[in-house]
Amino acid sequence: MLHNLSVWGFSFSCTARVPHVDGIFVAALLASVALNWAATLLSTIALDKADASLVSPLLTFNPAFTLLVAWLTLGEIPGVRQTVGIAVLLFGAYLLEVEEARTGLLAPLRVLLRRSGTLLAIVASALWGITTVAGEALD
Repeated sequence: MLHNLSVWGFSFSCTARVPHVDGIFVAALLASVALNWAATLLSTIALDKADASLVSPLLTFNPAFTLLVAWLTLGEIPGVRQTVGIAVLLFGAYLLEVEEARTGLLAPLRVLLRRSGTLLAIVASALWGITTVAGEALD
């Protein structure tokens, strides 16, 4: 559909195109909605079950999951800056329970994974990371 418009001697033309929507697009859209809804619900439950000071930093893990999922599914190789950024993010999570490190090097991570609120926050971040890559794969 082509529209011509003339305003003060200037001529404008616009072309309207309706994109083709097929079953794959609709299925991907519904899957994205479901995953984002689940992630939002899990993050809300996580904030209810644990202190926000523990849960909130874990809800920022989606870049780590996005990097991992994109590498495994799309073959995207992360750069040095991206890898260092993710390492700093994960080290920050480790420091949330660093006082547990006296009992073992991996003890802080075990503590985070044993708490239902923090575990739900990590799962929510994983779901958000997956939806980011899934959206890119469909483009």
